[in-house]
Amino acid sequence: MYLLDIPDFIDKHITKRAASLFEEDVLSHEAALKSNIRGKSILVIGGAGTIGSNYIKAMLAYEPASLVVVDTSENELTELTRDLRSDKSIKVPGKYITYPFDFGSAVFEKLLYSHHFDIVACFAAHKHVRSEKDHLAIEAMINNNVFNTHKLLENLMSNKPAHFFSVSTDKAANPVNVMGASKN
Repeated sequence: MYLLDIPDFIDKHITKRAASLFEEDVLSHEAALKSNIRGKSILVIGGAGTIGSNYIKAMLAYEPASLVVVDTSENELTELTRDLRSDKSIKVPGKYITYPFDFGSAVFEKLLYSHHFDIVACFAAHKHVRSEKDHLAIEAMINNNVFNTHKLLENLMSNKPAHFFSVSTDKAANPVNVMGASKN
């Protein structure tokens, strides 16, 4: 039986490169990354999704003191925790907490005001809307992508982290639909 080496297959046939395009950039900023992450408290919103979970895995190499992950998907939070704890190359901080709630909720506000985070990273954007004819899906997307993000920024103004960034996964320049416009 032949077992396919997935990482090797991707390197040879999909990306056609053995190293990340970011490898040189990350290596040239290694000292700054260490000084800005080591021993710090980190909040990752939308951390159980594809981009958020990969950010967490990369960031844990720099040894933060604590990691709090918020995501609406309890199942994905469980999978993230299993992945982190089963990978011997990843060092999970002693203070690692996951919360399955919405970053626009009152409970989330309590979290923000009861902790000070040095780094806040937000990946909690709705990136897929199955039908722009479904007004409930559109309303949920606008609430999440626009109003919750605005509320997060307002809340962080009174409890400022040293570093904050928010990532939208869509190309929203000159949007042609409501989803793109909600991320612009």
